[in-house]
Amino acid sequence: MTDKTGWQPFSRIEPQVPRPPSARGLWALGFVALALIALIAVPSYFGQRVAAVQGMIINVGEPATRLSAKLGLLKARQMARVEGFLLSRDGSFREYYGAAIVEEDAVLDSLAAFARELDQDVLGELQSDSSPAPTYLGTTVFERVAALRSESFDWRFNNIQLFEQGPTEDARAELRQGYEDLQRATRDLDLIIAEQVSASRSRVVTEQRLQARIMLVLALVALLATLIVGRVAYRYRALTVERETRRRVAVQQRREVDALLEATDDGVLGMDLDGRCVSLNRAGARLLGYTVSEIRGRDVHATILHSDREGRAEDRSSSSLLSAAAEGKALESGDEAVLWHRRGFPFPARWSLLPMIDGADLIGAVLTFTDMTETFEREAELRRAVRQREDVVSIVSHDLQNPLSVTIAAAEILLDLSLNEEERRRQAEMIHRSGKRMQSLIGDLLDASRIEAGIFVVRPSKEDLMMLLDEAVSMFEMRASSRSINLSVEKSGPVVARVDRDRIIQAVSNLLDNAIRVTPEGGSVTASSTYDGSSVRVSVTDNGPGVAPDVGGRIFDRFSQGGKRDGGSAGLGLAIVKGVASAHGGTAEVDSTLGKGSTFTMTLPVDGPVTER
Repeated sequence: MTDKTGWQPFSRIEPQVPRPPSARGLWALGFVALALIALIAVPSYFGQRVAAVQGMIINVGEPATRLSAKLGLLKARQMARVEGFLLSRDGSFREYYGAAIVEEDAVLDSLAAFARELDQDVLGELQSDSSPAPTYLGTTVFERVAALRSESFDWRFNNIQLFEQGPTEDARAELRQGYEDLQRATRDLDLIIAEQVSASRSRVVTEQRLQARIMLVLALVALLATLIVGRVAYRYRALTVERETRRRVAVQQRREVDALLEATDDGVLGMDLDGRCVSLNRAGARLLGYTVSEIRGRDVHATILHSDREGRAEDRSSSSLLSAAAEGKALESGDEAVLWHRRGFPFPARWSLLPMIDGADLIGAVLTFTDMTETFEREAELRRAVRQREDVVSIVSHDLQNPLSVTIAAAEILLDLSLNEEERRRQAEMIHRSGKRMQSLIGDLLDASRIEAGIFVVRPSKEDLMMLLDEAVSMFEMRASSRSINLSVEKSGPVVARVDRDRIIQAVSNLLDNAIRVTPEGGSVTASSTYDGSSVRVSVTDNGPGVAPDVGGRIFDRFSQGGKRDGGSAGLGLAIVKGVASAHGGTAEVDSTLGKGSTFTMTLPVDGPVTER
């Protein structure tokens, strides 16, 4: 970042970019992901297992249970047909019996198919589970069904013989015994199937409980991992915020340093250990007249410290500044120090040198400097003002002391001596004149204070300035006549403006008083007033000694005496003239030539101030 002078900021603090997150803590994030995947996969896995078992119960176990129960009913129906035939010898019972056999064969076929599926399910569960085997597993369900079919065939064969040969007591007993054996086998088959269905239902409950426990464990693990991830994220965020805060502070500090260096009126110059310039701020570039590109790399002593204020060359080897910079010491200049401008002229400066340290290493020095020209001028002006005040105090004391002494002396004469009426009147007039003189001096002091405080008041009204000049001049005719001074008003037509009558007479009186005081005997003082566009000019001209050019710029200041200390003036009259002109919205100026005289002029707006000031 540079400007037209080539100035560059001193600070080069680069903002720190937050580092990417480390691998630490990512395991917790991965664990949470795995837990979430497990929370999705586990219900699906167990759901499939439970659905398979429930499907087996619904599609195999429950139909097999119904068929097994139906098989017992069919056997009872067959037994009833056989007994009905034996009692009645009715052939229709044989036909009904045949239909029951056909229906039984269909039931046995279906039951055999379900038995195979039940056996496969049980065997598969035993292979994948460590649970104890059911109590019936000496034979399979299918084998039980096959055995029941075989027994049923034998019993039916015997029944057919009964239909064809007729009953005997042994045949009847064998019929009933076979029927009871078949019903017992059917009941055993019912129990086996019911036990397997119950076992399947228990498996469903077991799977659901296992799923619930696993889901609870996974949820707790996921919660714990989430807390860990949250803690890690919080810590990482805190670190990120801390890094960002540090970066912002560094940037802010850099900007503050840059703004400070840019805004300060002091020059700041950086130099290395060899005394070469490495940097310069904007104020320094302005004070020295160099740009950074022009002065960078140049020897500081040869560029701005090569000579004293008189132009006498100073040896580089004896430079206290370069010695202090090389040794890392602080140093301040004296009041006589000067720096040299690019254009080849010196200017008074006050500088200080501080070492520039990077860690423990000395890398150069920083020279800060200030142009003391205005400061020295202000100090000289202040000393001059102090002298003026001292002179004024002396003059005011003298001016007050004289009329006060006259007043006291006249009063003592009146008190101590017996005087005739004429002499008493003369002493009283002396007291009156002395009092008026003191009153005028005190009034001038008060007016000067009001002007300085900004509370000087004017009350404008339409006035003919020529008449005001006549009135003011009439007050000084006797004084001018006593010194053979020609006091006159340059006549012209009426000059009307909005002014404060009393303040204008006061200002003109001050001008006339000064003019008569400095004009030699036999000289002339002229008052005049003319229009000048939208303004009017009120002037007093004398042919006195004139005002020196070096005094003219401050002659309207308070306590200024035109360069003369023996004039018997407190230096307030012209300050009041300027205050009166300013209060009317105008100006006061002087045009003077040494040895020929001066013209003091107030330029006032015709319309004057609209309101009181």
